[in-house]
Amino acid sequence: MPVGDSDNRADDHASVPPALSLPLAIRELLDADRTAVILLGLDGRVQSANETALELLGAESVRTMTVGSASHAILRSMLDHAPRHLVNGTTDGVWQGDIDHIDAMGEHRIFRATVATRHDSTLPNGGAIGIAAHDVTISRLNAASLRHRATHDSLTGLANRRQILATLAHALGDQRGHPGHVGAIFVDFDRLKHVNDALGHQVGDRLLISAAQRLSDSIRSHDRVARIGGDEFLVVCTGLADLSAAFELAERARRALTGRLRLRQLDLPLSVSIGVAVSDDEVLATEDDMAAASTLISNADTAMYEAKSNGRGRSVLFTSAMRSAARERAELASDLARAIADRRLTIDYQPLFSTVTHQVIGAEALVRWNHPQRGLVPPNEFISIAEEAGSIGQLGEFVLDQALLETRVWSERGVIDDDFAVHVNVSSVQLASGTFVNAVMGMLRTHGVRPDQLVLEARETALLGRNADADRSVRTLRRLGVGIAIDNFGTGANALSVLTEIGADILKLDGAFGLPHGSSDTDTRLVRAVVLLAHALGMRVVAQRVSDIDQLRHLRAAGCDAVQGNLLARAGAAADMVSSAPF
Repeated sequence: MPVGDSDNRADDHASVPPALSLPLAIRELLDADRTAVILLGLDGRVQSANETALELLGAESVRTMTVGSASHAILRSMLDHAPRHLVNGTTDGVWQGDIDHIDAMGEHRIFRATVATRHDSTLPNGGAIGIAAHDVTISRLNAASLRHRATHDSLTGLANRRQILATLAHALGDQRGHPGHVGAIFVDFDRLKHVNDALGHQVGDRLLISAAQRLSDSIRSHDRVARIGGDEFLVVCTGLADLSAAFELAERARRALTGRLRLRQLDLPLSVSIGVAVSDDEVLATEDDMAAASTLISNADTAMYEAKSNGRGRSVLFTSAMRSAARERAELASDLARAIADRRLTIDYQPLFSTVTHQVIGAEALVRWNHPQRGLVPPNEFISIAEEAGSIGQLGEFVLDQALLETRVWSERGVIDDDFAVHVNVSSVQLASGTFVNAVMGMLRTHGVRPDQLVLEARETALLGRNADADRSVRTLRRLGVGIAIDNFGTGANALSVLTEIGADILKLDGAFGLPHGSSDTDTRLVRAVVLLAHALGMRVVAQRVSDIDQLRHLRAAGCDAVQGNLLARAGAAADMVSSAPF
C-alpha cells in the first residue's frame, strides 16, 4: 500500500511497540537532543516512534494515531516535503530540508528533517521509511532577526548603510547599457544636535523616527530609503530621465521634512540639507558596482555639504566642479596628515599684554602650514579639513607639545616671568576624548611646565555641547590647575548663557564684540557690563584682535585685564617673543 493510502486503523498496530527498537543510550541521546524519530512501513503505517516523536505528534503511543489527528497532519507535512520518488516509488535515497507546518493552534513551526527510504525484502513489509525531525523554529527566527538587524537600522527600521550600498550597487549594475540614471539623494538634518542638547536624545530619536516615516512616504514606491548615520539618510532612485527629475525628488523630500514637527507637546523646527548626485559617465566608468556606488554616495555627500555651507535648508546638485574641490580637499587632508606626522608644521605666537603693567603675561600658539607646492595654507582652511578628516586630535597634540616645549625654553632663558601662561586652542573632539586629560598632564611633566602656565582655549560651542566627557575633562583640568578660556566670546548664539553655565578662568572677547572701529560710549558700557559680570564670576577678560589705538583706549576704560592684537604685536616665531607692550 503506498504511503498516504493507509487508514491507520488501531487494530493494525496491536502488536507495534511504543518506541524504537534502539539501544537505550541512543534513544536517550535522541530524546535529550529533542530529535523526533519515526519509522514508517512502506505501506505508510507507523511502526515505531521515540518519546520526543510521541510528544511532537501529540500521542501517548503509536496506537493512538488515527486518520485526521494532529499527529497525522504533521506526518503528512513531513512526507509532502520529501520527493515523491522516495515516499511512493521504489528507489532508495535520503532527503534533507526544512519543513514548514501550521499546527492546530495556527502557529507556524519549522522542522529540520531527514527522510530516508530503504527497500529490503528481509525487512517487514519489504522496507521502511525513516524520519528524523528537529524543531528549529526559534533558531530560524533568531537567524532571520539577526539577518534583519545586520541590514536594517534598529531605531527607524529602515535599511542601513550596508544594505543601501548593496541596493545601489545592484541598481547601477542594472543601469549599465540602458538609458536613464540612478540617483543618490543624501539627506542631513540641520541642527539636530541642538535638539539633542536642549531636549535630550529620546526626543531626538522620536524626531528621527517620525522624520523617517515622512521621508519614506514622500518617495516613489520603487525607490529605497536608508538611515546611514546619526541624522543622515540616503534615498536611492532608479529610472531617472535626467538631473531635473532627481532634483524634483530631492525637493519633494525636502518639503516633506521642512516645517514644524509636534512631538509630545513640543513644537520643533525641522529642516534638512540635501545633496543630489546621479550616475554620470565618470561614476559608471568604474567597472566594480560597489566602488561605483561608493563614489555616487560620496558625490551626493559632497553636494550636501555644499548645501550646508550655502545656508542649509536647501537641495544642491553635484557638479564636476565639486568633484574637483572634493578631490583637492582629500589631497590636502592626506598631505596634512603627513605634515603632522613628520612635524613639518610651525607655530607662531601672539603675545597677550596686561593693561595694567604693560608686560607680556601670555602668548597664544597659532599653527601655520607652509605646503611645499601650494604655499601658506590659511589656518581656517586646513583646520576645517583636519576636523573633517579626523586628524584634528593629532594636530592639537602637536601644537600643545610644541607650545609647552617653547614655554620651557623661554623660562630657562628668562624671556618670560613666572606668571606667564601659553594659550593653546583645543577642539571639542579633544575635550571629549577619554585620554585627553592624561595626555595634557603627561606633556606638562615631560616639558617641566607647571599646570598654571597652560591655558586651553575652546569656543563656546565646544564647551556648551552637553557632552559629559568634555565637561568632565574641563572640570578635571581646572582642578589640576590648568586654565580654561572661553574663546571668541560674543560670536555665538549662547553668548550670555555661556558665562554662567561654563566653569572657566578667562573670557576672551572677540574683536568684533561691542567695540568696532569708531566705538561709542554705549559700546564701552556694553563691554564694561560684560567685564563686570565676568569678574563677578571669577574670570579674567582678554580682548582679542586689537587693531587701533581708540579701540585699545576703550577696552582699557572698560576694565579688560589683557589685550592682544596686531596693534601691539603680530604673531611671530618663538625666537621673536617680546617681554613688554609698546604702549
